[in-house]
Amino acid sequence: MKLSKEYQKLLIEELKKVQESCNDAKTLEDKMYYFSASFGVVNRIMNFYGDPTLIFVQHSLQLVHKSMTERLAAVVNPSIISNSVPSEMLDALFKYYGQLISEIEKNDDNAIRVILEKFANLTYATTGNGFYMYLQGKIKL
Repeated sequence: MKLSKEYQKLLIEELKKVQESCNDAKTLEDKMYYFSASFGVVNRIMNFYGDPTLIFVQHSLQLVHKSMTERLAAVVNPSIISNSVPSEMLDALFKYYGQLISEIEKNDDNAIRVILEKFANLTYATTGNGFYMYLQGKIKL
């Protein structure tokens, strides 16, 4: 990404704060609430740098958040959340997020794109057909 050192440092610091908040959150709703700040942070940096990779990061984070929260909202009975949003999906979300921060620190656009592909795969797994494929073992996280 073509960011100044100052903005790259600020972006990484803010993304890590989001990561800490997500790790410390006790409920799934709180985790997703704090995760929503991730694409907001990127969006603010985008106002100064219209870098295509940065735009791709923002879009991917926002889309995976929307997809996960929609899946959660579709759950009528809170006792079946674990069946509707498998812990593997949530674990993958935060694992990929940590990997994304690491690749942004390295400023490696190709490695960032590989992580964003993982986010896209996870996002698709939350959809009706994607969840079916996930349950069939055709989508691996």
